[in-house]
Amino acid sequence: MKLNTLEKLYLCMKYEVPEVIIPRDLAEKALLPLKRMLEISASHGL
Repeated sequence: MKLNTLEKLYLCMKYEVPEVIIPRDLAEKALLPLKRMLEISASHGL
């Protein structure tokens, strides 16, 4: 995460590169923990 900068984020969003392709099974496995993290952050007002 330290390697990420606002400039790199901006360029990534502007040009949509690099493209990250995630296998469907991995994406489905990751969905539940991601939803839990979002629920926790929403409940703590972050």
